[in-house]
Amino acid sequence: MKKSIVFLLQALMLLTAASVSIAQNRSVNLNLGLQIVQPMGEFSKEYSGVPVGVAGSLSLPVRRSPVEFGFGFAWNSMGSDDHDIIALINQDATGDQFAKGRLTIRNTSSRYIVHARFRPLNGKVQPYADLFTGLEVFKTKSDISIDDISDNAALFENRDHMDMTFFIGWAAGVRVRVASAVFIEGRFESINGSKASYVDRESVEVNNDNSIDFELRESLTNRFVYQLGVAFGF
Repeated sequence: MKKSIVFLLQALMLLTAASVSIAQNRSVNLNLGLQIVQPMGEFSKEYSGVPVGVAGSLSLPVRRSPVEFGFGFAWNSMGSDDHDIIALINQDATGDQFAKGRLTIRNTSSRYIVHARFRPLNGKVQPYADLFTGLEVFKTKSDISIDDISDNAALFENRDHMDMTFFIGWAAGVRVRVASAVFIEGRFESINGSKASYVDRESVEVNNDNSIDFELRESLTNRFVYQLGVAFGF
């Protein structure tokens, strides 16, 4: 009986010490990383490519608990194309004026995210899990630069397509402390995205008036995201 009581007391002491260790020194965290995206399901059938990009998030602890809430942003390039063109730069009474130029078409997606995080350990190695949701914007922009302009700045800019959709998902990550408030972090995300429309890169055609024609693809936007980066505690 005495041995059982001693064992229970020791177990309670260990649990109490572990709880204190987990709860102490909770701080605001900033995460920054590079991403590679793997389209899944019908998204992978409709979109050919591997988006890459950057992401960042800010997490705020709930007192000394292992629960955190925060927000973040991710930007992914979905591909770009360059075309040498004869650009229309002016129309007046004397006629149309053209010049050699370059048309650049950029396809991007931007995610605006809110998340809840469970980070049970606060030591050198810190695994965590997230639930998140947010709004995603798919956008296609084109700009024309003229060769004769010395700085080659964009002369014409157009937003050719934009669509917005919602998503939900979960993530699992681990970060390893390399300095007092600096961590190396790896992260995996599974995103379930709503149906969205985006430009089919292979369908893009350039017109004589500097405009572009293209076809749209539409699908659910499920994907896996692999991220490597750094985190900072404040």
